[in-house]
Amino acid sequence: EPHFVQVLPYGPYVYFFFREVAVELSALGKVLVARVARVCRNDRGGSPRVLERRWTSFLKVRLQCSVPGDTVFYFDVLEAVTPPQTLHGRPAVLALFGTQPNRQGHGDVRTWGCYPVPPRCHRSIPGSAVCAFYLADVERSFEGPFAEPRGATWTPVPEDRVPQPRPGCCAGMGPAAGVVTSGDFPDETLVFAKEHPLLHGAVGPAGGQPLFTRTGTRLIQLAVDTGAGPRGNQTVLFLGAEDGRVLKVLAAAQRPEATQSPGGTPAPGDTRELGDSRDSSAKTLLLEEISLYDARRCWGPRGAGVPSRVLGLELHLPGREIIVAFAGCLMRLPLSRCARHGSCRGSCLAARDPYCVWLPSRGCVPFSEDLPSGFQQDMEGSLGISGTCQGEVGEHGGRWEHGNIWGFLETRGVRHPGTGAEATVPVPVLVGCVLGAFALGALATGLVATCCQRPAVPK
Repeated sequence: EPHFVQVLPYGPYVYFFFREVAVELSALGKVLVARVARVCRNDRGGSPRVLERRWTSFLKVRLQCSVPGDTVFYFDVLEAVTPPQTLHGRPAVLALFGTQPNRQGHGDVRTWGCYPVPPRCHRSIPGSAVCAFYLADVERSFEGPFAEPRGATWTPVPEDRVPQPRPGCCAGMGPAAGVVTSGDFPDETLVFAKEHPLLHGAVGPAGGQPLFTRTGTRLIQLAVDTGAGPRGNQTVLFLGAEDGRVLKVLAAAQRPEATQSPGGTPAPGDTRELGDSRDSSAKTLLLEEISLYDARRCWGPRGAGVPSRVLGLELHLPGREIIVAFAGCLMRLPLSRCARHGSCRGSCLAARDPYCVWLPSRGCVPFSEDLPSGFQQDMEGSLGISGTCQGEVGEHGGRWEHGNIWGFLETRGVRHPGTGAEATVPVPVLVGCVLGAFALGALATGLVATCCQRPAVPK
């Protein structure tokens, strides 16, 4: 059964992002692949003869997120998809992928980077990747050839065998402008659409490779801010892991709007095409890796699976924070933790955090529109500043520990007991104690009343 990850209305279509077992790769066993499918918004089903009460425009194509090279490394398991974003001046979605899950036996196991499966590949290496897909590329892929099985392989259908209007068209639009409703398509078109829902080929990622990859860790949640930084041209990824960690990653930078003419066309003298990120700031950089989950503070319900698993990430830009959901609690994480750099200018600038700037009069502070002019930021790393300052301390007089974020989260409504602090009593234990106290009180009152009752005197 397919596992649906995201549904996005866009233009005259509704797009579905999901993962499923690939029928075209059945010779390799149960191999999961990522898909994007679409249907027309005005699709009301077929005729009483074919596809009655079923979509007539449903088509699907593979989403491919892989690392190119002599041996292509594939990330096939779709985990999360963002709503449409503006990336390099173009509409795009960002998607998080993982590697194939481990299975018993050699016949249906695929190791990260092994394709097809050699017998010696008996374990899958955990890994994750973030790929961006331009929506124009996604739309164009649905104009490609249809796929059909030929023996053990799947091949493209010759164009002269595809009926007209082309299956997948929307009634009343484009090639199907003369079709009033989806039920009015010719039976030949509906039969072909029913038998050929899969398109040949795949949608490749923007730039031909992932924005970010990570091995040894399964990342399962994704949130993105494509307008970070003073000029709003930085892309920051927030990634949630199974073990409760949150990764903050600086992805390829967008070009400032000042370098483009109105309408999104390149400015005079700019030879780069839209989407080209060839500049010194286009390198992926892991800004922070935060261990957020604490079992003492976050009680999950029984049967909730891995309690440390990040179940959701939600950006709250007005509050300059990201909400992190676990099975037993919600936590707030500030987008910027600039105070950890204290009065160390080198550490502040070398961090290349788009949310932090250096202000000589105040030190390393979060960027805001009301800051006075004269702040500094080195997003390209061109200044070659060292990231350490001997003897520098944080703004509260103590040395900041990079692995401890609880001091920053206290002001955001999440508290963590320090050394020697009293342990918090869980709510179920507290309720049980209250009920027990009532029961013991009632029992004691009954015993006292029984012992003190005077015997009745006969008249």
